[in-house]
Amino acid sequence: MKRELLLVWAACTLATTLSGCHKKEVVEDPYVEATLREATYGEVISDDFTYKIVKPEIVDKLEDICVVKQNNMSEFFTGDRIAAKMDSLTSVDSLTFRVIKSFSPIVHFEVQNIVTAKDSVVIPQTRPIAFPRTQDAMTFTPPDDYSVVQMGVFKWNDTDGLRKMISKKYAIQARLSYSAADTAWVLSGYEPSSWGQIPKLRIPGYGRKDGLRPSLEIVLRMLMATKQDFVGGVIYKDIEPWDYRHKNYFCGTAELAYVRYLDKVFTR
Repeated sequence: MKRELLLVWAACTLATTLSGCHKKEVVEDPYVEATLREATYGEVISDDFTYKIVKPEIVDKLEDICVVKQNNMSEFFTGDRIAAKMDSLTSVDSLTFRVIKSFSPIVHFEVQNIVTAKDSVVIPQTRPIAFPRTQDAMTFTPPDDYSVVQMGVFKWNDTDGLRKMISKKYAIQARLSYSAADTAWVLSGYEPSSWGQIPKLRIPGYGRKDGLRPSLEIVLRMLMATKQDFVGGVIYKDIEPWDYRHKNYFCGTAELAYVRYLDKVFTR
C-alpha cells in the first residue's frame, strides 16, 4: 500500500513539473501605448517615459530627425540616421514607433525601434542630436541689434546701399519658397519695392557647404508645407553680382539667425 501511494505521489509530482515547464512566461511591454498628444503632454502616464505611438503620419525626415504628425500634433522623433533607416523598410504601412520621451533641449522623442506590418528596424541612440535653441514665441522679441524692417529695404540696383547693409541684422516677415536649382531658400517681399520689382534674398540650404544644418532645414520645410510666411531674423552676408541682380532681382545672400514656427522660435 505504501509503495502504491509513493508511485501515485511521484506521478503527480512529475505531471506538475512537466506542466510547469510548458507554461509561457508573460513579459510585460514596457512601452505604454498612447497618442502623440497624450505622450507629449503626459496625459497617459509612463513611469519611464516610454511610449508606443501607433500609425502616425510621417511629415518629413532628414538625417537624424523625423517630423511625425498625429491628428493636429507634430513632434520631432530622433535617432542616428533615422531617415536612412526608415528608407530601408519594405513598407511604411501601420507604423508603430517605440520611443522614449526626452525633455532637453526641447520635448522630443528618441526612437528605439520602428515596427511595420512586414518588418522592423532598430534605431541607434549613440550620440546627441544637434537641435537648435528654442524660445517661447509669445514672449520672444528680436534682440536689440536687429532692425525690424520690410523687405523693401533691400534694393537690387542700389549697390552702395547693399554694401552698407553687409553684416547687419534684420528682423523681417516674408514669403518663403525653395529653389532646388540653387539648393537655397528664398525670402521674397509681398509687393514691388519703390524700384518696381519684388526684392528677394537667398538663404543657403542643407547640402551646401555654407548651408543650414538639418534641424533648421526641417523647420523651414515645415513652414513651407503648412504655407506659413517666414518670420525671423537674418544677417545680410553678401551682394550678388550686378548681372544676376538685374536679371533675377536677388538682392544678396543672408544667413538665418532665428525663425518662428508655431509656438517656438528656433535659433541657430
